[in-house]
Amino acid sequence: MQTPYSRIYVGRIEGGVPTVYAVGAATVDRLHPRGEATFGWGADAAGAAGELARALLTDASGSEPSEDVRRRFCEQILTRLPRDGFALQRETVNAWLRRVVTV
Repeated sequence: MQTPYSRIYVGRIEGGVPTVYAVGAATVDRLHPRGEATFGWGADAAGAAGELARALLTDASGSEPSEDVRRRFCEQILTRLPRDGFALQRETVNAWLRRVVTV
């Protein structure tokens, strides 16, 4: 449930489009939503936050989370992020996963 190197997930609005990067010590990778989906976060993100939850949880843990875990991550974490951008450490995501998945 955990990958060996540190990353920080950075979400920002670029040209009116929510964009998310995974920033490591030597790399910057842009995360991409599936198909026609978009990323979203904050109180107004609703369905778009589910795709972001999938991308973040999959990148952080190395495996795709269940729908229930994605929904809970949206409710507990993503809806509370500021709408104009965020920074979230990979270890924070994995700590949340360890707490929720073992419950």
